[in-house]
Order: sequence, then C-alpha cells, then structure tokens
Amino acid sequence: MTNAPQVQDISVTTSVLPVDHVKITTPKPYAEVKAALESRLGRLDDAIRDLLKKNEIEAVRAALQKAAGEDGLAIHYVGPHGDWLALKGERRKATAYLIGNVLYAVQMTSIDLAAGLYAPLRVVLYENPDGGSTFEYDKPSTQFSQFGQPEIDHVAAILDERIHSVLIKVGTP
Repeated sequence: MTNAPQVQDISVTTSVLPVDHVKITTPKPYAEVKAALESRLGRLDDAIRDLLKKNEIEAVRAALQKAAGEDGLAIHYVGPHGDWLALKGERRKATAYLIGNVLYAVQMTSIDLAAGLYAPLRVVLYENPDGGSTFEYDKPSTQFSQFGQPEIDHVAAILDERIHSVLIKVGTP
C-alpha cells in the first residue's frame, strides 16, 4: 500500500457524526405524493437568482419569503433519479429533492459557512414495494449539530419540524 504524497500546509480532519435517518411510508401512490409535494411547496427559480445577480436584495428577500410560503420551505432542485435508472435498463419511480429556506440557510451560514453542506436539505421520494410511497431524509438537527453553535441548532430544530410536517401532510391519504 502506498501513502498519498504529503502536501505542505494542507490539513485534513475527519469526524464521525451520528445522524438520525427518517423514513416515512404511506400507502398513498407515488404520483399523488409527488404532485402534492410539488404543488404545495414553492420553487427557488431563475427569477429569484436574477434578482440576486442584479443585487436587488429587498426584492430577493420578498421573493424568498413568498416561495417559502406557509410551510417555510421551497424546492431548490428536483433530481429525476428514477429516470436516470434508464441507464441500467429500467426506469423507476424515484425523485430526489433539495428542499429548504434560503433565509434560514443564510442565518446558519453567516455563523459557519460549512453549514452550507446541509442547506438545502436532501429528501428522496420513491415508490415502495407495496405500491405506496416512501420519503427518506436525514434529520437536520443531527446534521447541523456538528457545528456546536446554539443559533444554528435553533434553526435546525425549526427545519426538523417543518420538513417532517410537510412530508406528513403530503403523504396523508
């Protein structure tokens, strides 16, 4: 076994983090759950990004609040993971989402930029073997706890409640 070459002035640390993984299963069909989630949450879209590029900060803030809506969350990205399985010969019903609230992310990353690793949150939705739907995600508070910052922990606890609540709402038959 060879060792990696030593590079001066580079530091690498590794930490083991306990993370609570959440799995929500519902008998509600995948297509209905997907449609409910995507219609319930707003979207972080190019119009908002364009406002940011133009440095129209108050307009950005207002657009972000509107996109987050009553649930306080918006979809940032939709990943068609089930469609990508066509590369293996079979499409499946599975979608990954990046879901979050930029205003919350800014609160956390202004304290520790590394919090951006987990903001927005990752959620996967897939059709389960019983014909229902399953959501899986890692609990935000357990991801963000590594930063040891009470302000970040507070926002992460809000995200715990919000993501869980919205997924239960859209998954309820």
